[in-house]
Amino acid sequence: MEIAVLGATGQTGRLLIARALERGHGVTALARRPEQVEAPTCGNLRVVRADVTDPGSVAAAVEGADVVVSGLGVTRKQDPAILVEGARQVVSAAPRVIWLTSLGMGATAGALGAFNGALLRRVLRHEWDAKGVAGRVVRDAGGTTVHAGPLTTKPYRGDGRLIRAEGFKPRMIPPMAPRAGIAALMVAEAETPHFADADTIALFESH
Repeated sequence: MEIAVLGATGQTGRLLIARALERGHGVTALARRPEQVEAPTCGNLRVVRADVTDPGSVAAAVEGADVVVSGLGVTRKQDPAILVEGARQVVSAAPRVIWLTSLGMGATAGALGAFNGALLRRVLRHEWDAKGVAGRVVRDAGGTTVHAGPLTTKPYRGDGRLIRAEGFKPRMIPPMAPRAGIAALMVAEAETPHFADADTIALFESH
C-alpha cells in the first residue's frame, strides 16, 4: 500500500512514517522543508516538498497514494488557515483521507463536559475554528477523522482502539493518547478501513 503522510516533520507525523514503514508500506512524506524529515535507514520512503500555500504541490505529491494520513498541526506563529487549506487540498487529490484532530470539537463537542470543553477551547483558541472547519471538510468528502485527547510521548502498549464518536460517553477527565498509539491506529485504519465516512475517537485503556 502507498501511504502519504501530511505533516511529516511534526511529532505525530514522524511516528506515522515510522509505523507505516514498519508495516511494510511505501511512504511519501510531504514536508514544506524536506530536509527536516527524519529518514530511517531502511524502508520505502520518498520525501517530497509540498506546501499547502503552494497550489498544486500537495496534489502532485499524493498522486498514486492509496490514502493520506494527516498529523498536520500549526504553531502559534503559523496561520491556522493552513489546516483548512491542507484538508481541502488532500480531499480533492486523494482517494482516502484519515485526519487527526482534537477531542472536544466538531462531532465530539460536549465530550469533555461544559467546563473542560470551554477550557480546551480557550487553550486552542488560536486554531479552534480552523480545526473544526478542517475536520468538516474531511468528513464531508467521505474521510475519517480521529479525535484524540491530550497527546503524550508515553510508549504504546497495543491497547488502543477507535470508536465512533456517537458511542462515546462524555467524561470530565479527557482520555490521554500516546502519539505512537495514534500513529498505530491511523495506519491500521489505512490498511483495513472500518470507519470510512465517520468521526472516530481514539481510546487507550492504560493511559
